[in-house]
Amino acid sequence: MNRATFNKICCLTDSSDLEGLRQAIFYYVLVAAIVTVPVFGGLRNFMFGKYAIAKASLIAELILILSFIVYKKGKCGYAKLLLLSAVGLLLLSVVCQGIQFMYMWMALFPALSFILFPSETALFLSIFFGIAVFVVDYLVHRRIGGRELYFLQEMLIFYVFMVAGGFLYAKVMERQQFLLKWLTSKDELTGAVSRSRFLENLEKEIPRAKRYDVPLSFIMFDLDNFREINKTLGYEVGNSFLRQVVRAIERNIRSADVIVRWGDDEFVVFAPHTDIFGAIKLANKLKGVIDSVFSKVGGKITVSMGVTSMKKEDTVEEVFRRLDEALYLAKNRGGNRIESLE
Repeated sequence: MNRATFNKICCLTDSSDLEGLRQAIFYYVLVAAIVTVPVFGGLRNFMFGKYAIAKASLIAELILILSFIVYKKGKCGYAKLLLLSAVGLLLLSVVCQGIQFMYMWMALFPALSFILFPSETALFLSIFFGIAVFVVDYLVHRRIGGRELYFLQEMLIFYVFMVAGGFLYAKVMERQQFLLKWLTSKDELTGAVSRSRFLENLEKEIPRAKRYDVPLSFIMFDLDNFREINKTLGYEVGNSFLRQVVRAIERNIRSADVIVRWGDDEFVVFAPHTDIFGAIKLANKLKGVIDSVFSKVGGKITVSMGVTSMKKEDTVEEVFRRLDEALYLAKNRGGNRIESLE
């Protein structure tokens, strides 16, 4: 297991907008659990002679109260982990009690995991708990065979489907949230993401990318001699070409990539999960796309591009200083070319 994978598994919170929603849900679940566990978990099961569950409910209540205290101290990640531990303890007590029809409650663990934690962390916790359930069931009941084996197989299939479904759903939610935050503020003229919104989101993306060793690449391009269109054909025609450039690029980049209007006729393409070699390849592709847009005006308008990728020690300012320098090299060497700096 490499460091990036380990960091993903150990991430109890993240810096995305989803974390705020997770914390809100956690708070209400925690309060509801503190109120209901003593009654429905402790008292009710004690009255019906389910002493293993009743005892576990008392311990779980103490863990829930500790979770609330930790939450109030601002350690939300650890508080969520304590809540999940209390739930896991209650579910394992059902196994110890041997009430098979209540095993359906095991699905509560992955459901809560994927609600409260980032997808990789929730997946690890769900797998760990699933193994714990089957180990405890075997150690307590020692009846692997016949109907018990068939029952455990059915439980395993059900649990695997729950975990797989939860993981896919969490991934889709994280992906949609990632895309949504880039689309909430666009440049009115071209439809590209505005510079201010891009920089605001990038300040959050760079620390996360460094933590998980995710490569981030940037392409900055400037339209050579674009002012000639404005002078000879008018600003409306020039604006129409800018919109065509943005639409053409959007059709030729991935859904995770973002095009940003950086200046009048200057744009940035942000390509996450792309190294410098992939970014240079993408730049060559996009240059051909842009050239085709301006081919109708006789090739008088060309494009110069600068390419760079984020280094581990980079700040936002250092990335764009290097990106500006790469674009300057392309312009200074005659334009209509691509230059890269690592």
